Amino acid sequence: MQRVINRKLYDTDEAEQIAQHAPNTDRGDYHYLIETLYKTSDEEPEYFLHCEGGAATEYSDPYEGGRTSGEELNLVDPETALDWCEERAIDGEIIVEEFGELIET
Repeated sequence: MQRVINRKLYDTDEAEQIAQHAPNTDRGDYHYLIETLYKTSDEEPEYFLHCEGGAATEYSDPYEGGRTSGEELNLVDPETALDWCEERAIDGEIIVEEFGELIET
């Protein structure tokens, strides 16, 4: 997915995937949910979340009086990215490698 935010292109195909939370990947299910954290390869990297979900998720879009699956791409700061990882129980090694400077030891 590509999205321009503040005149800058963010592209899931060009960014580094850090972690993914995908408890239900069946796109035929109203509750399917896939959230992926990415990091840009810029000199000063930025984090963004690409999120997709079925009609019964927070990522759904309105459609003809109901809801349909949807997706979004949003920038997040490092603190929010770390919170996202913690809330989704992402592997500790990934978190320490990526956000070690933000973690108390």
